Amino acid sequence: MKAISTYQLFDPSDMTKGLPAKAPGNYIFLLRPDVMLPTEMMAEQPEFTTLEFQGVEYRVLYTGVTGKTLYNRVYETHLTGNNAGRSTLRKSLGCLWGYKLVPRGKKPDSTKTKYCERDENAITKWMMQNLLVLFVPNSNYKNEESELINSFNPPLNLDKNHNAINLHYRTMIKALRNRPVGV
Repeated sequence: MKAISTYQLFDPSDMTKGLPAKAPGNYIFLLRPDVMLPTEMMAEQPEFTTLEFQGVEYRVLYTGVTGKTLYNRVYETHLTGNNAGRSTLRKSLGCLWGYKLVPRGKKPDSTKTKYCERDENAITKWMMQNLLVLFVPNSNYKNEESELINSFNPPLNLDKNHNAINLHYRTMIKALRNRPVGV
């Protein structure tokens, strides 16, 4: 795994320091200090792994990878994409608030889901105010992803996370994500 000191910090509320437009790589979503996850649907908080970056300790929430561009994946898909159907992070956060999933496509029986525009906007606002992102351009992003998940056991990484810690939490989020549309 690349040393965390090689990562760069992206603050979504400060667009003056951006993400690379044409680089593949890895990213880690962090909770800002003193921020908690929503508890409307699950009263418990997961057990967080922390990491220290530039003298500040952060709790790791989610890790991701992109083979295309960090900017598109982190900013356009996760932070402002307004489509939880394309961001597992957004979908999990919305489930923690109890937002109702709606069909993503035009067909009412579509299995692809997202949230209504109001709820998607609320997710975006919360993420921009409460999350930070560490990122590193990296051509070996797939191997790095496995190492990040194994090292940090991010509670919202549902796929590829086989750590026993937070297993119950991840199982509950999966159940919330798999509710019938409109429930």
